[in-house]
Amino acid sequence: MKTEYRYYLSMICLFSALCLLFIISCASPPRPLPDKDKTVLKSLEPIEKKEPSLPTSAIVQVLSDEAENFFLQGNFKDALSIYDQLLPKLKEDQKLEMISKIESVLAKTPARDLEGWLENKETLIPKPLLLYYLGLNHALGNSPEKSLKTLELFISEYPDHYHYYEALDLLETVRKSLFNRDTIGCLLPLTGKYAVFGQRALTGIQLAVQELSKKYSREFKVILMDTQADPEMTAQGVKTLHEKNVAGIMGPFLMEAEAGKEAEKFKIPLIAFSQKSDFSLQGEYLFANFITPEMQVQSLGNYLFADLGIKKVAILYPDEKYGIRYMELFRDIALEYEAEIVGIESYDGKKTDFTLPIRKITKEFLFASESETPMVSTSDEVSDPDEELSVNAGEEAPLPTRKTSGTKASFDFQALFIPDSPSRINLILPQLAFNNSGGMYLVGTNLWHDESLLKGIKGYNKKVIIPDGFLEGSQNPVTEEFSQKFEDLFHHKPQFLEAIAYDTASILFITAMDETVDSREALKNALKGKRVYEGVTGHTVFDEQGVAHRPLFLMTVKNGEFVEIIR
Repeated sequence: MKTEYRYYLSMICLFSALCLLFIISCASPPRPLPDKDKTVLKSLEPIEKKEPSLPTSAIVQVLSDEAENFFLQGNFKDALSIYDQLLPKLKEDQKLEMISKIESVLAKTPARDLEGWLENKETLIPKPLLLYYLGLNHALGNSPEKSLKTLELFISEYPDHYHYYEALDLLETVRKSLFNRDTIGCLLPLTGKYAVFGQRALTGIQLAVQELSKKYSREFKVILMDTQADPEMTAQGVKTLHEKNVAGIMGPFLMEAEAGKEAEKFKIPLIAFSQKSDFSLQGEYLFANFITPEMQVQSLGNYLFADLGIKKVAILYPDEKYGIRYMELFRDIALEYEAEIVGIESYDGKKTDFTLPIRKITKEFLFASESETPMVSTSDEVSDPDEELSVNAGEEAPLPTRKTSGTKASFDFQALFIPDSPSRINLILPQLAFNNSGGMYLVGTNLWHDESLLKGIKGYNKKVIIPDGFLEGSQNPVTEEFSQKFEDLFHHKPQFLEAIAYDTASILFITAMDETVDSREALKNALKGKRVYEGVTGHTVFDEQGVAHRPLFLMTVKNGEFVEIIR
């Protein structure tokens, strides 16, 4: 028993000693191995196999092949993504070939995806290429409006790009597809301060559309934009009409500079109702169709100096911008025909007594000193109020005579030009009669074509010559027919504004209907092609600068009415 107890006790002691030894060995730091042992251990570790790195050219080739596979599969988006990553890895001599591959993908990429690439600011694909192919794909995708806008942006921003001329050709093709020969735009002040003029012009346009629709058996449209005579609204109106693909634009009356600038930018033929002779010179697509000072004076000059053979004239004008302008033009046309200008006198338009300038122009002081008779008016001194303008074309006009007390004297001129309004003319006429100047021709501007002049001139000189762009009672069959149809439709007689609007609308539509006209550019060229348009305002021709030329109506006064002078 004792022996067994000792055995178990010895075993317990041995186990305890082993445990204590284990604990001590774990707590102490390991001793470093000798270098030779490290070498041995390292040799026993498994060896990692490293694949050799590919050169850059090989990577480029692999990715390029992958992009081409995507392209062949119709996955253009991923193909472009790979090419986008490849571009910075390429050398300069490699980029040309890569750009060619990129263009092949861009040509097939849907427009909506190209729009996304354009919005991506981090892409390295050149923006000009994205723009060009977006415009091309919009055109192929039957979105000509979007194509037009994109191509115009490309052309304006990248004039030196190698696709520039291709873009120009494509743009012209798109414009032709958009050319709508049945629709024109119109800029008028339909509300606001000048609405009365816009509404009057609108009636002429409405009649033109009605007549042309019957003639061509098709519906013509006019898209109206109310400018309110505001520069910003006028400019925006042109932009809106451009977006609506009108063939051309007529108007405006006012703010033509703002309209012209936008029309020229969008390359839309625009015919403004402008008296400014230099308006059309501001752009290739700009035209002016109205009655101008130059037209009036030219018509007067042709009739007075060529047809009537008048040799001596005088000018009495208000010292204002309007009067000065016409004085200068009439002086120049007289000198051109080698007529003698006996005198030029101005007057203050704010005054009502014109005796002094009238006496100066009629040499009254000279006659008074020679006859030594006081300047008083008698019934014998006034010209015969029933004397009418009856000189035939080609027959030389006689010098008018002036009566003084028992002394008969001749004036130094045969015609007196007074560029002023009827209200002032009605004040000047009695004073002209008082100074015995009633036997001469009185020549005015289109301002004289007013009913108030008929009342004012009664009992005074009726040898009146007035130019204007329209005469409602004209014997011209075209004008006569228009006047009748207009009065039947609107129940009042037309005037110049209605007539010129009618003619301008007709000119644009008729020219656009020509089979050779298939774009705005072609319309512009046709308008400048010296075509003669027979209208209610006469025969109109546009020159190469876009300025309208036409012989004006000439009229006189007879039996209390304006009567056309037949030449």
